[in-house]
Amino acid sequence: MNQPQIDVENSIAATAEFELWQSIREDTRRRLTRVVSIGVLYLLAALAVGVYLILTMAEVASDTVMLRSWRPETIDVTWMKMTALGYAGAAVIAIIGYLVILMMILQRLPALLSTVAGSMPWIGSTMRMVAMGEFCQSIYQSLLRSQTYGNALQQASQSVHHAGLRRWSAISSKRIELGHPLSMVLQSSPIQEQPLSAVAALATEERAAEQATEQAVQIWHRATSECHVLAQSRLDRTTAVVSISFLLASVFIAFFALLLMGISMQGQIRGLMY
Repeated sequence: MNQPQIDVENSIAATAEFELWQSIREDTRRRLTRVVSIGVLYLLAALAVGVYLILTMAEVASDTVMLRSWRPETIDVTWMKMTALGYAGAAVIAIIGYLVILMMILQRLPALLSTVAGSMPWIGSTMRMVAMGEFCQSIYQSLLRSQTYGNALQQASQSVHHAGLRRWSAISSKRIELGHPLSMVLQSSPIQEQPLSAVAALATEERAAEQATEQAVQIWHRATSECHVLAQSRLDRTTAVVSISFLLASVFIAFFALLLMGISMQGQIRGLMY
C-alpha cells in the first residue's frame, strides 16, 4: 500500500474518531439536561402540592374555633402561611439553580462562574471532564496539523466552549511564546483532571519544543481518549445519583407537607373535644 493511501485511511480514521468524541460530549450534555429537567419537574410538583395542602389547611383552620380552658380561641395559622412561603421560596431557588446548572451543562457561564459551578459534585465533575476532553481534542487536532503549542493553545481559546479554559488558553499561548515550559503552563489550568495532569508530568523540554513531535501527538491522543472514557463513566454515576436525589427530595417535601397537615388536623380535633 503506497503512502497516499495510508494518509487517506489515517485521515478517515481520525475524522471518525473526532466525530465519536463529539457525539460523546453531546450525548453527555443531552442526558444530563434530561435527568436534571425531569428531577426539577418532580421537585416543583412536590413543592406545588405541598403549598396547596398547607394553604388549604390554613384556610380551613382560619375559620375554626377551639376551646381552651372553656374559652373560645381561633387557630393561629401564621406558621402555616410562613411554611407555604418557605415552599414558594424553595421553588424559586430550584428554578434559579436549574437555570445555572443548565447553563453550566451547555457551557454558557462566564469564566469565573463556570469555574465555581464546576466544583459542584457529580454534575460539575462530569462537565469538567467533558470540557477537558474538548480541550485535549483541540490540542491534538492542532498537533496533527504540525502546529506549535502556542498556535494550538490559541486555536483552543477560540474553539473550546468552556469560558475558563478559553481564557486560560489565550493567556497560556502567550506564555508558551515567551518561553515558559509546557509542564508549568499546564499546571496552571483552571481544570486539573487526571489526563491533563499526566500530560503535564510527561511534558519535558523536548516535548514542549515548538515543533510538535510524533510522541507528543500520541500523548495528547491518549489524553483525549481517556477524558471521554472518564466522562462516560462519570455520566452513568451522575445520572443515577441525581435521579435518586431528586426523587428522595420530592418525596420528603410532599411527606413533610402531609405531616404538617396531619399535625394541624390533630390539633383542631383535640381543641374541639375540650
